Amino acid sequence: MKKHYFLLLFLFPLLGLAQTIEFESTLTSDLSGYSGVTEFAGLGEYEIFLDTDTGVLDKPIILLDGFDPGDTRTIPGIYSLLDFTGSQGNQNLADLVRTEGFDVVILNFPQYFKLADNSVLNMDDATDVNADMVIDELDYPGSTLVDGGADFMERNAMLLVDLINTLNTDKVGDEDLVIIGPSMGGLISRFALNYMESNAIDHETRLWISFDAPHNGANVPLGFQHQFNFLANGLGDDLNIVELQPIVNGLLKSPAARQLLVDHFEAHLLNGSDVEFDPTKLLPDAHPYRDVFLSNIGGYPQNTRNVSMINGSGIGTPYQSTSNTPVTPGFTVINDTFDVPDSPLPTTAQIGINLTPATLDNSQLISKILVQVNFIGTIDLVDVEINAQAPTFSDGVDAASGGLFDLSGFTADLGSEGLIGDFLTSLQLDKFSFIPSVSGMALQITNDEIDWYHDINLGTPESSGDTTNNTPFVNWYMPDNNENHVELTEQNVTFALSEIMPETLSNVDFENFATLKIEKNPIDSQLTILSNTVVDNARISLVDITGKIVHQSIQTLDRRLTIPLHLDSGMYILNIETQHNLKYRTKVIVK
Repeated sequence: MKKHYFLLLFLFPLLGLAQTIEFESTLTSDLSGYSGVTEFAGLGEYEIFLDTDTGVLDKPIILLDGFDPGDTRTIPGIYSLLDFTGSQGNQNLADLVRTEGFDVVILNFPQYFKLADNSVLNMDDATDVNADMVIDELDYPGSTLVDGGADFMERNAMLLVDLINTLNTDKVGDEDLVIIGPSMGGLISRFALNYMESNAIDHETRLWISFDAPHNGANVPLGFQHQFNFLANGLGDDLNIVELQPIVNGLLKSPAARQLLVDHFEAHLLNGSDVEFDPTKLLPDAHPYRDVFLSNIGGYPQNTRNVSMINGSGIGTPYQSTSNTPVTPGFTVINDTFDVPDSPLPTTAQIGINLTPATLDNSQLISKILVQVNFIGTIDLVDVEINAQAPTFSDGVDAASGGLFDLSGFTADLGSEGLIGDFLTSLQLDKFSFIPSVSGMALQITNDEIDWYHDINLGTPESSGDTTNNTPFVNWYMPDNNENHVELTEQNVTFALSEIMPETLSNVDFENFATLKIEKNPIDSQLTILSNTVVDNARISLVDITGKIVHQSIQTLDRRLTIPLHLDSGMYILNIETQHNLKYRTKVIVK
């Protein structure tokens, strides 16, 4: 592609300040499979955070946002997703790669209006035209409010395609891109790369990192979904808990949630009802949008190195309840009775939520709402019980190992007083399995039968069963214990850095002079360097990921040199420089 060097130099002061760049996609995604959905080009925004070495856009890493209803994170929030705490204290992955010469480009999907004239208007630029104290579609007659962070993934993928093309045009040099897709961003980036390859568009991307992305679907316990929806919309106009309505309408009913969730409450509703479940629909069932999306996204990009980091346990460790007991299928999340405040008569509400059951337990209760008033006896105002059943090939997904969703993400805006406060205090779970491990690893599925408790053993692929140990990824990081969804740790950061930074960073002149090799990598307490020739007075140093020199010496490389080390676990850069200023660099990982 043509490189716009002059334009880049002209824009350098702005890029250095990481200015937000807003853009409308040049591509309109094909949404024809979704009945009644209007197709139009989306609106995105990005910022470029140049490296702290040369300050030139020449080695871009794209980080795109995941599922974010209401655009609560914005670009600074996405940057902070890369924070982690390690042996060196609080750090940030973006800061670390920028010190190594990489540029970080963050793509966000904001809220915006699609106006009647087909132009777009970012919500940040909108005004309260009708002075009703709310900025909504009434301010712009004929408009459509689009929540980009929960919009159709196909539309957001086209924005990423445009950004990839822009960066490949404007970057200096020929360095290929790196793309990191956390959560739903993993699916958006997968879609975009597939689209470009299918349409013979060179994405110039060498590495795609899927970070706890739901390739086989995401999960919100069906009992929670039913409770949120019924309490928000099923009690009646005077009794509905309106604080829950944004969770239902903005999150659970969003296009992206309908595409992602493997068990969606709307698929269980009685025909013609918005709140009542059909008692015959006991098995897990996705929204119709999910099948359409799966037919659209296709397989996995072929011209990139595809690796995966997940937050779910790779060895099947169950996650824990608030009382530190293992969570199992059918686990009782809450079963309690509360006094309803501000009622003219003594009123109680019995609330029960259970996780989906084990296969052997057949149909079991997952949601119960019983509201009773004491007035010349007991009168039932609301009496609802919902059952569910696991399929024959897997226990209910809710208790599977996976990246964990913190319930505070649902409840943060509900307050802590009254009935809501009593409800939250009584919950026996503060997290649930959001991205099952077999989903984050995209394990191969046959007959649409996913065993959410499959014993992941990627070292010994097998062909039997409906969930196999075949994965499209060539490398991966899986922790032993379940972690919070898209949580960075020193361990998975080390993995990411080992993939982002090319294996050998030496110059060609050194390779013509001598061949060096690390005897084993990762290492324990000693580093052994093998050389095919004698290198006198070589200056050797090891640098940690913060840039701190942790070892420095002058040695003679003579076939085999062993250096004792006492280093913390993590990734280090080995630098070797000869008397004639020939330089060799490579990564070393300490276990």
